Amino acid sequence: MKLRILIISFLVFYGCNNSEKTQKEVPKASSLTTEEKINIVLEGNQSPNADIIAIDSSKIEIESFKGKLLIIDFWATWCSPCIKEAPFFKKMAEKYKNSNVEFISISIDNDFSNWKDYILWANWKGNNYWYNMDRNQPFSYLVYSKPNSKNEYAFSIRLPKYVMISPDGEILCKSRIGPTNPEFEMLIKKYLK
Repeated sequence: MKLRILIISFLVFYGCNNSEKTQKEVPKASSLTTEEKINIVLEGNQSPNADIIAIDSSKIEIESFKGKLLIIDFWATWCSPCIKEAPFFKKMAEKYKNSNVEFISISIDNDFSNWKDYILWANWKGNNYWYNMDRNQPFSYLVYSKPNSKNEYAFSIRLPKYVMISPDGEILCKSRIGPTNPEFEMLIKKYLK
């Protein structure tokens, strides 16, 4: 019961209805449970800010994409479904390049150098970034999924993961539905209206 009250209090205080709060006020959550951390990034809440790293090692904040629909492809070089979906994600980005939308790919590989080598080797174009998965930063929780059934007990990272964030920073969708599924483009069109 105390845990439920703590979660509800946290969501009320930091939830999406509190538009006056900035992401810098969200505390490091090292003392929260995984479930509490995932509840911070539920659809309808404001997206946490984070620094992502470009191939030239420059940093960019997620908040810098505000004003456009942001579509994030979370992936890793060791994830074969991620690699398979990536060309379709890049084609979708090209298709919508003149719209108020930004497509970015964020790798959660452990090692920046391995990721950079892969991007250069594969000659990937577009907005490619690397993110250091700091589990004390709320942005990291976007890639976690809750158990699908009563038989699953652990929260896990399931890739690829696609996240859509509104121009004002609201998390609209967190899904494994990717660009090869017609529903993916339907969501883009829905959120661009």
